[in-house]
Amino acid sequence: MNRSNPHRTARPWRSRGFTLIELLVVISIISLLISILMPSLSRARAQAKTVHCLARLKEFGTAIAAYEGSNHDALPPARWLPDTSKFRGFEPDAVDPERPIEYGWSEILFTYVYRESVAVMESYPVLRNIEGQRWEEYFQCKAVGDTSVSGGHYRVYLPSWSAGSYALEAGGVYGNTTRANPSRSTARETIRPKMPLLGDSNDRSERGDGLGTDDCSYIDGGEANYVGSNGINNGNRFSDRHSGGTNYLFQDLHAAWNTKLREALARDYDLNGIVDIEVQP
Repeated sequence: MNRSNPHRTARPWRSRGFTLIELLVVISIISLLISILMPSLSRARAQAKTVHCLARLKEFGTAIAAYEGSNHDALPPARWLPDTSKFRGFEPDAVDPERPIEYGWSEILFTYVYRESVAVMESYPVLRNIEGQRWEEYFQCKAVGDTSVSGGHYRVYLPSWSAGSYALEAGGVYGNTTRANPSRSTARETIRPKMPLLGDSNDRSERGDGLGTDDCSYIDGGEANYVGSNGINNGNRFSDRHSGGTNYLFQDLHAAWNTKLREALARDYDLNGIVDIEVQP
């Protein structure tokens, strides 16, 4: 008969830990999985930003339609001069008569939709996100990493937005001497079908009119694909940051992504089938 030894104590159970080789194998497998998944996650994030941008453009379309209903079917002007004397804390000495404060379509739409006066003593404050918490970057694309006052604004395409405010040159050419007037608005019914009303602008915008880094709310004809002074990253032009394409809001107020329209507009500003380009942008 087997009898246990009363004086014998059981050994405590000990779990065997990972060896260094096993640990390295696990880390290698995790790293491999991450390297496989990261491109898919990056594409998913980029796609989400594209969808968000298109939804924002559709919201602009709704606001534009509401504005038109109360303003004789006219679009808001792309540029206008507010009466700064009615601004809170107005000081006459703070206004440079050579460079007056300019507002645009975004300041009008913000005031119209939110019933809140803008009244900021800087040009295009809503579009440029001068008071970020106040506007909540509403007029800047989420795909732009830098949301400072010079990056990623939505801008109107002037040959559409101000259609009818210019006369074509001989042969139906829309040239540098017949540019549209940003201070004049138009009705959408006068705009050629399939023309964009507004779209993504370059992350670092510079106007193509020789005024350096001055900002504005619109992109004019040949500037649709304008490179800019450094030849790389600036220029007042539409941006192809969404997977090589640009998001636009079109004449019929639908929003869509397009990869070829930017270059087409750089050659034929009003899409009338006649090449307008005078100097290759």
